[in-house]
Amino acid sequence: MEPRFICDVHLGKLAKALRMLGFDTAYQNSFTRKSLERISVEERRILLSRNPVFAKNKKIHSYIITSEDATAQIKSVTLNFDLKNKMRPFSLCLVCNEPLERVSKELIVNQIPPNTAKYFTEFWQCNHCKRIYWKGSHYERMLKEINFIL
Repeated sequence: MEPRFICDVHLGKLAKALRMLGFDTAYQNSFTRKSLERISVEERRILLSRNPVFAKNKKIHSYIITSEDATAQIKSVTLNFDLKNKMRPFSLCLVCNEPLERVSKELIVNQIPPNTAKYFTEFWQCNHCKRIYWKGSHYERMLKEINFIL
């Protein structure tokens, strides 16, 4: 079974990085301590936090993040949970954590910048928030991040 995570308010970049790698990661900057604990238990998610108080709660599976550096955080989680061979990069929406689906350019051409429509042919869309993704310059940067993590 693939690990599922929930990140506290201090780990937004980590949540986005985990989603980029294809890991189901719940995150909202409005999560309270009680909601983090409840969601962790109810949804069987590993709670990632900078707050060591969560490690004392035996009802939840937590992992305390010690570094403030986003790259060190993702490396730590990747190593600790042996995620290297479980990654499915670019399969989840970075914003809302829902699966992405391939979509034809014709269906979304009016929703993307003209130069994007001109130069790119492959697109993915989140059915939940409707955000559209393509392999632009940001994609190359993200690939470098993934290779650096590995």
